[in-house]
Amino acid sequence: MAQKIAVKRMEPGVICNKVLDEFESEISVLTKVRHRHLVLLLEYSTQGLKRILVYEYMPQGELSRHQFRWKNFKLEPLSWKRRLSIALDVARGMGYLHSLAHQSFIHRDLISSNILLSDDFRANVSDFGPVKLVLDGGKSIMTQVAGTFGYVAPK
Repeated sequence: MAQKIAVKRMEPGVICNKVLDEFESEISVLTKVRHRHLVLLLEYSTQGLKRILVYEYMPQGELSRHQFRWKNFKLEPLSWKRRLSIALDVARGMGYLHSLAHQSFIHRDLISSNILLSDDFRANVSDFGPVKLVLDGGKSIMTQVAGTFGYVAPK
């Protein structure tokens, strides 16, 4: 049986230092961590201008689709029980990234479009481009503003 995959391809026309840094950061993080609530990177290619990431496929798509555009997609609204389950899955994934992984990472772009849902609505955090490594023993770090433009939490 063939496995369904999701492919994220960098367009050659948009390659710049920031995009390359985020692409390499995503590979760096996802090859070091593995958790049931972090999207699974299956393969990647960094050859020339063909930069490709291959992930496990998340059939229910982005959480934002179920939160904000459910009517457009003719979906049922998420029940409160399902919302709580998704929130707990995300918290478990973040807890692993922050303190349980071999190295600690700060995500910096945790928004509903970066939370993907499996068939049974289990949440998987994705988009690790803006992630920042916490140096050994560090309890907090200072970072520059990162994330999706226009969607940064207030201070």
